[in-house]
Amino acid sequence: MHIIIYDRELTPLGLIEKITSFIWVRRYWSAGQFTLLVPFTEQHIKLLKMYRIIMRSGDNEAGEIRYVQKRKNSQGLEVIEVQGQLLTYWIGKRLVLQQIRATAPLPAIMARIVTENITNPTNTRRRIANITHTSIAGIQRGNVEYTSEPFINALLALEQAGRASKIGFQIFTDIRERRHFYRVYDGRNLTADQTENPPCVFSAEFDNVLEQEFTNSTERLRSTAYVGGEETHDRPRRIVEVGGQAAGLDRAEVFINATDIRQRFRDENNNEIVISDTQLIALLSQRGSVQLENFAETLAFTSKINTHSNLRYKEDYDLGDRVTCINRRWGVRINVRITEIMEIYSSDNVPELEITFGESIPALIDTIRALYVQEG
Repeated sequence: MHIIIYDRELTPLGLIEKITSFIWVRRYWSAGQFTLLVPFTEQHIKLLKMYRIIMRSGDNEAGEIRYVQKRKNSQGLEVIEVQGQLLTYWIGKRLVLQQIRATAPLPAIMARIVTENITNPTNTRRRIANITHTSIAGIQRGNVEYTSEPFINALLALEQAGRASKIGFQIFTDIRERRHFYRVYDGRNLTADQTENPPCVFSAEFDNVLEQEFTNSTERLRSTAYVGGEETHDRPRRIVEVGGQAAGLDRAEVFINATDIRQRFRDENNNEIVISDTQLIALLSQRGSVQLENFAETLAFTSKINTHSNLRYKEDYDLGDRVTCINRRWGVRINVRITEIMEIYSSDNVPELEITFGESIPALIDTIRALYVQEG
């Protein structure tokens, strides 16, 4: 495997061939990341600089260097370590400045988030050059009533919409055109229960799993949301209940503050808009449904995959696909989505794969964000 280094205009600068270790993490609903460790050489010093773009030969995913460290280890060997994120993280450089109110499928709303804040914003200084859209045709989702949170980070807005609609998103790179493309995509259904595609089953019995970890957590589970709309002096605050079917000990409640969702507001042309009670309730309900995704039960398999088994990476399965995971001894059989893939390379360039199936346990930042929503 070769790693090619480019500048921000995608002009090739050189090649990295001597690799001590390399970790490349891909994510379905967020930006991935990478860590590269190489010997200390003059060539590597010249190439591995802040904001340089790195790509693997033959790949269409790229990352940007955000961290560079030079050090000497206990054996006296000097190394260079660089870290960064895959280019999808660029979306997180922007906020959703103009609140989006729309009745449309979530993929179309996600496209608006990127168009209005990344590819074609009103303020041209906010535009990120050389990023264009690909078509969202073929991804079928029904209309929803949607209102974005005020000044929400654009990447977080995409994550929330992506999780709610179960579609992934990515910025990929066409090096020949020297352009980046934003796209949404829907993983294939490769579960054992379907007949349209060859099934993909991960199990130690099939010798395609080397190590396995299963987690089931309800620590943050909330079944029911009460969503509060705007507060006015002349009428009572509208409160909408979402997920109210749960009862008894199965019912766990959370309050979501949505004062930005108003019945009367002015659009970008300063025209006053008044929406019906039905539309207001639909908007509050949609906000509650999206936020409840942050409080879902966690079911996750994390597995180290045998790359020499019957299943071939990026052919028989890939990021976003829904597959079947089985561990008969543990009594577990679940159909889950591949939401994260960590590719680990050592000096012999033979990769190891660690795959997260389903939702991983939330990180601290997600917990903090959820508490913020709850306290409102």
